[in-house]
Amino acid sequence: MTKFGYEQKSFQSKKTNFVFAAMLVFVFFIWALLLSPDHGGLVAVNITPELRVDFINVGQGDAILVRTPMGKNYLIDGGANVPIAEARRDGRELTHNYLRTLGIGRLDGVVITHWHNDHLGGLLPVLRLYDVGVIYEPPGAFETEAYKDFEAICVKQHIKRVTTKAGDVLEWGNELFVQALHPEKPLSGKEYADVNNLSIVLLMRYGKVQMLFAGDIEEDAEREVMKYGEALRSQIFKVPHHGADTSDYFKFLQLVSPEIGIIMVGANNAFRHPSVRTLTQYERLGSKLYRTDRHGNIRLFVGGKNDKDFRFELDQR
Repeated sequence: MTKFGYEQKSFQSKKTNFVFAAMLVFVFFIWALLLSPDHGGLVAVNITPELRVDFINVGQGDAILVRTPMGKNYLIDGGANVPIAEARRDGRELTHNYLRTLGIGRLDGVVITHWHNDHLGGLLPVLRLYDVGVIYEPPGAFETEAYKDFEAICVKQHIKRVTTKAGDVLEWGNELFVQALHPEKPLSGKEYADVNNLSIVLLMRYGKVQMLFAGDIEEDAEREVMKYGEALRSQIFKVPHHGADTSDYFKFLQLVSPEIGIIMVGANNAFRHPSVRTLTQYERLGSKLYRTDRHGNIRLFVGGKNDKDFRFELDQR
């Protein structure tokens, strides 16, 4: 029978076979370390199919832990810094203790939405105790003792600081999209509302579920953020400024149109947050509300396969 082509002899050499096998092993090693989601099983990575967001019950303040499907940990604010006896008496968490309970040893990033103590204060022990990759902070500075302590800790711990403004995309992993929508620029005023309106507003999307974290913005900033229009529509909304009636501009809330609103607020707080008017506004929208003063820690699990693929777990029902 006539033979077609030519006889392959290149793999009949033992030396050639060895070189080829070594190249295959090398290629697999590079793929495992750099390209595969779990590093080819060579490095332990906490991979889950869900995005997890913990709204931590720190009383009158914000502290939100974001754990990505690829095992990265991010913290948005940290509540106030109070003695542990006071926290236990009030039945609320200290952020650094909450992280320790979960076995978290490193934070890939920390977002400080603005410089008020009920957002910044509880981050000071976190920054002292934990390895932190980067801090995302609003433009400008704030002359308080807590801010000065914050600066000193960052210098001592060699923590990278990044000024974050509207339009910035935060690289928190290819599986989710995170973008800052506010602020545009530093504010010159030092009044309480001015600092609130400096808050970093984050839009986060995982699959087909969108979340909006609004810091403590008040009506002036809500009007600014409205320029994004229908893109603001989110299933889950971190209600701004603990449900204060200075932060419930109804046209803004209509654009967001959340299915679930999360109010982070202390029980029997001196500000009487959330206001009756704010609660009425969300009732008009048909939004369901969860509150840390009533439900304790609020845990959100997002699958993102469709716009209803998320669920909540509450400490108290």
